Amino acid sequence: ELLQLRAKYYEAVIKEMLRSLDVPLEKLKFVTGTDYQLSREYTLDVYRLSSVVTDHDARKAGAEVVKQVAHPLLSGLLYPGLQALDEEYLGVDAQFGGVDQRKIFMFAEKYLPLLGYKKRVHFMNPMIPGLTGDKMSSSEPDSKIDLIDPPAAVKKKINKAFCEPGNVTNNGLLSFSQYVVFPYLGEKEFEINRKPEHGGNVSYATFEELKE
Repeated sequence: ELLQLRAKYYEAVIKEMLRSLDVPLEKLKFVTGTDYQLSREYTLDVYRLSSVVTDHDARKAGAEVVKQVAHPLLSGLLYPGLQALDEEYLGVDAQFGGVDQRKIFMFAEKYLPLLGYKKRVHFMNPMIPGLTGDKMSSSEPDSKIDLIDPPAAVKKKINKAFCEPGNVTNNGLLSFSQYVVFPYLGEKEFEINRKPEHGGNVSYATFEELKE
């Protein structure tokens, strides 16, 4: 029941995000894993895949998305294969994810053909660092802005975010500006309101100006 509620929540949130960007939703379709993962065919393919995947490849594929521990659970080794099979059972032509998914994408390109299935196209986007300077984590609320955070909570997180002068690599605010704020603004300038004692208001026409 909790899983079903989460699926409904994400569907509602994703639709609202796309609507805010004027993306048409007529062809958008949501499919939950249980729609096909409980089928006989899918289960047999899990067994077929398990018979050809090596322990080394399974560990390597999940290295960036599965928590690495000294004694990993079997579920972590199965994860890359299950994600690869999703491509076939969803009937998609491509899969989209962050660059942290690249090893799983390579895993899928290698092993799906061994089951007689075609390779898919894979698209990746950059990963935005967390607001704390490290990777975003669901277990660390201050590292990310939740979709249902009220304005006061968003402002609080931004004000306390890690933003070291000269650090343009692990800077969540800078990356968020580059990949979200500037594309959203288009040709408009990015205006930052500051108190006079902090240098006064300033505006940037491009991300490069802000970065410098």
